Amino acid sequence: MHHLPRSLVAFFFCVVLAACGGGGGGGGGGGGGLAAPLVIGSPAANAGASAVAEPVSSSVNAPEDGVAPSTLVTEVPAQTYGMFSEGYQAFALLNAERARCGFGLLAQNAQLDAAAQAHADWQILNNQLTHSEMPGTPGFTGATPADRVSAAGYLAGGLSDEISALFYSGSIAGTGVFGVRALLALPYHAVGMLGGYRDIGIALRGSDQLGTTARFGPRNVQQFNLGFAPDAGRQEPAGDQVLTYPCEGTSGVFFEITNETPNPVPGRDLRARPLGPGLLVAVRTGQTLAISSATMKTLSGNTAVVLRPTMTRDNDPNGVLGANQALIVPDSSLLPNTDYAVSIAGDNDGVPFIRTFSFATGSGAAR
Repeated sequence: MHHLPRSLVAFFFCVVLAACGGGGGGGGGGGGGLAAPLVIGSPAANAGASAVAEPVSSSVNAPEDGVAPSTLVTEVPAQTYGMFSEGYQAFALLNAERARCGFGLLAQNAQLDAAAQAHADWQILNNQLTHSEMPGTPGFTGATPADRVSAAGYLAGGLSDEISALFYSGSIAGTGVFGVRALLALPYHAVGMLGGYRDIGIALRGSDQLGTTARFGPRNVQQFNLGFAPDAGRQEPAGDQVLTYPCEGTSGVFFEITNETPNPVPGRDLRARPLGPGLLVAVRTGQTLAISSATMKTLSGNTAVVLRPTMTRDNDPNGVLGANQALIVPDSSLLPNTDYAVSIAGDNDGVPFIRTFSFATGSGAAR
């Protein structure tokens, strides 16, 4: 994206049905705070960030070396969004980013597509930006994300509802790439977009399509529904893998964020004092990740970037992260179109690791 949008509101919701390993949060409307994870049939998750359960698909005998095997998806059916459509642009970009950094591919799911479009339309028709729908309103298909995907015929073992919106245009042109780039740059949203789901539904809808621009003003919504079926379980990296996003070779990362719900730094006005894009570190669900040090600097000039204290489950102010995840967030905007070098040290279930890589920002920002 070569323009900087005037307004972005983005927030996510994760519903735990069997396991939502990595936590979940929900926002209210555009300025709403974090709601507790919605948990069904998993009381233990009420006491902390998330429930943890092994995916059904990994019920195999332990290997001799004791390392749990990868269940990452490396091949999915062809998409049907239509070549060069905004849906295709979003689908292709997200899968390319997930594949590069080792998070596994997502398969297009027609039922999740239908649920995503229904909720995107409901938000525009009712001048709302929220995970919840109100019965009796135009386009109502279900009060919660779980209700809506169920109404569309999708049986979910885990579900994430990711939303971003722009208020400067009623057109969806360019929103496929923008939506993915923005959500991957926002710390908490990256957790959902890169989670161990297997299926995805995408809807990119604008007020021009639905005829509400004259009434409510221009708006477009980027709606992503990610899920996995109970019998499939989560896709997971091998027990000895440490994943990051960005990772080696990632480019086009948005260089600053000025709005996220929930706010990763509660009380800080991100429009007045932006943050840099979040960096996610993750290991297999059920394992414990500890970060001992993290540094970031420009490749040219070797200028150090000031990082906020690493966010983990123990100090996450919004209770989103699981024990297997950490977020490293620059305390101010990065530079556009700039290469950065990162070094991270820690341990994965007590096993030390060091990860070094470089990535590049682009000209876009989540504003």
